[in-house]
Amino acid sequence: MTEPPEATPYPYAYPPSPHSRKHGPSGYTDYESYRDWLRDEFSFRCVYCLYREQWGVQISRWHIDHLSPQALNPALGLTYDNLLYACSSCNTTKGARLVPDPCAMDLASSLEVDIDGVIKAKNKEGQLLIKIMRLDNEDYTRFRAMIIKTMQILANADRDTYLLWMGYPEELPDLSKLRPSSNTRPDGIKNSFFARHQRGELDEVY
Repeated sequence: MTEPPEATPYPYAYPPSPHSRKHGPSGYTDYESYRDWLRDEFSFRCVYCLYREQWGVQISRWHIDHLSPQALNPALGLTYDNLLYACSSCNTTKGARLVPDPCAMDLASSLEVDIDGVIKAKNKEGQLLIKIMRLDNEDYTRFRAMIIKTMQILANADRDTYLLWMGYPEELPDLSKLRPSSNTRPDGIKNSFFARHQRGELDEVY
């Protein structure tokens, strides 16, 4: 795969290592209360297709996905480590089916997106994700190609607009103001994107 010159980071670069959870809130009576934790946890983008909040910020577009579906394992319905942040398309497509855990696998070793938007599987887990999530359908492929080309153009011609597309949401959640009954990973708040922004440690793009 060849990245467009000067358009880094690549908008469809899957994480190079398994996701290590930095937050551990618990005690909420509904899973919607975990939304801001999950937004920060998964960098404001869909864990499956990498669609970003900055590319369409409507709240209805963003779902909280249960890795182990509620229909199969209702006891995990409010367990934070069973929750993922996903776009509505991916969450709806997944439904009650089981998929490989993005927090237990190196997605970059499983999936790769070429600069023409075509997604390719690099192992069996990648094949399964593409099949279940339909990540290789025409709409996904066309959209990825459009985003990659647009980011390449903006990176060279309109830096300010490029930063809007590839940067963080303007309103980052201040997790220190949230009050779950417990938090097994309290240090994650210090490493949240809001806290890093306050300390001047947040990159312009990611």
